[in-house]
Amino acid sequence: MTNSTTRYILILHWIIAVVKIVCKMPALLISGMIWFLSSQSVLPSPKGILGFDKVQHLLAYGVFAGTLGLWFSLQQWKKSPFRCMVWVIIIAVAYGVSDEIHQSFVPGRDCNVWDWFADTLGAIIGAGLVMVSVRKLELTRPAD
Repeated sequence: MTNSTTRYILILHWIIAVVKIVCKMPALLISGMIWFLSSQSVLPSPKGILGFDKVQHLLAYGVFAGTLGLWFSLQQWKKSPFRCMVWVIIIAVAYGVSDEIHQSFVPGRDCNVWDWFADTLGAIIGAGLVMVSVRKLELTRPAD
């Protein structure tokens, strides 16, 4: 192998490592935003819409699960989509439990099982959408 070939291989490995790190960042940012918002004593909410906070929980954890899906490679999703989906749901649901416990220590907030249920439902929907997207991507890809 020549020096230039070795250099290109090293650059390619470096690029792959950077892409793997960048793919993990959205989930970390979303989890940080969830934690920050959970630390607030009062959150703005539209007046007159009963249960709107549950929709917010569902959407937040749906997006969180979707970004957690990026932690698994496309090959992992293709090989074991159900396993990837289950792991994404487990991680998101565990984070939801820790978030509800965290809220019990914030003045004016409480630990609410219905919030956790909305978190769980959002995680299931988000992980399911990732699995469906991977399958759709696989079906629309031209054969080699």
